[in-house]
Amino acid sequence: WLKPPRPGARVLPAFCHWTSAGGRATGGSMASLSYYCGGDWMTFPYGTEPRKPKIKVTLATPELVKFELSETDPSVANALRRTMLAEVPSMAIEIVNVVENESVLFDEFIAHRMGLLPLTSHFVGDIPPDLGRGNGFNEYKDCNCFDGCAYCTTEFELDVVNPDDKVLNVTHFDMTETRTYQREDWPEEKEVRPLPFRDESIPEEDDRRENGIIIAKLKKDQRIKLVCQARKGISKYHAKWMPVATVLMQYQPRIELREDEANALSLDEKIEFIQSCPRKVFELDIEDKVVVKQLMACHFCDECTAKAKVFGKRDMVKAHMDPSRFYFTVEAVTPGGPRSAIDVVRAGLRILDYKFSLFLQDAYGDEIKEWLPLEPTVRGPGPYR
Repeated sequence: WLKPPRPGARVLPAFCHWTSAGGRATGGSMASLSYYCGGDWMTFPYGTEPRKPKIKVTLATPELVKFELSETDPSVANALRRTMLAEVPSMAIEIVNVVENESVLFDEFIAHRMGLLPLTSHFVGDIPPDLGRGNGFNEYKDCNCFDGCAYCTTEFELDVVNPDDKVLNVTHFDMTETRTYQREDWPEEKEVRPLPFRDESIPEEDDRRENGIIIAKLKKDQRIKLVCQARKGISKYHAKWMPVATVLMQYQPRIELREDEANALSLDEKIEFIQSCPRKVFELDIEDKVVVKQLMACHFCDECTAKAKVFGKRDMVKAHMDPSRFYFTVEAVTPGGPRSAIDVVRAGLRILDYKFSLFLQDAYGDEIKEWLPLEPTVRGPGPYR
């Protein structure tokens, strides 16, 4: 246990726990210090009561989800962020059998491009109990089959010949499912298909040119034939299983502006101070007073603090991170997947909850009997809920 740091002592970039009873662990109030959160002491009594995180959804569409996570700490928020990035499973092409390749690209190059094609993965399953209820796929390493089966593998074929005397673009629209591994109880909407889907509102030639993901280009009489197997995985294994384009986590900014010192500056100094911020957080009001205009635009660059020091007003402004409130932005790869942004957020929460259950099982022997549901219990309006 570490005692509180002395005034002027160097703060280490880590969480340090201490109590007031001579540095010993007691059941009283406990605090933690985070260097990355501005060095603020968090006085939440971890030793006597649990945290109760809250989520407020501000935007939910298949392409984009924004929500606010509050009343928690950076460890929980970052665990959720990393889970959505690295633990949410999806489908990607893992095996590429090159039957014939007469294009200018060598086989390994094309195999790499095939692995990065997005595939629909909305029903692959998030946690092991999902498969027991007839939902989702097994990971190949956990399946009992020898060389692929309907519960771990989907097979595609690409066979294109260019008969014309002009360059032909081979795109993901040319891929077809072989039906080698097919589940009888698997409806059409759960099938794994390449993305993006065909846009029926525009001609096929225009759709191929604008939305088709180019795999290779063929000259006259050239042929390419591939047989590919897609399997389930997570992006911790390889980036091709990444279910989202990005997951951003932003701290709630806290700006302490001493108005008396700021208003004591000359007009030229005020303008220079405002222009020092690259994100335009400050502005002058109608009375030429410095005010905070865009609080959420602050990214803690400390340019305003440095400019205040130049004016000899060291404590005029301070920018801190609120270590208990976070804003998340989850962006999907395409409107159709591999998984919608809503699906990724729900899957991240389910996977994190299941990992906590595994920890309790290993630490205390508690049997896992409950987990978060695959579908929401409270449904909102619209097809994506």
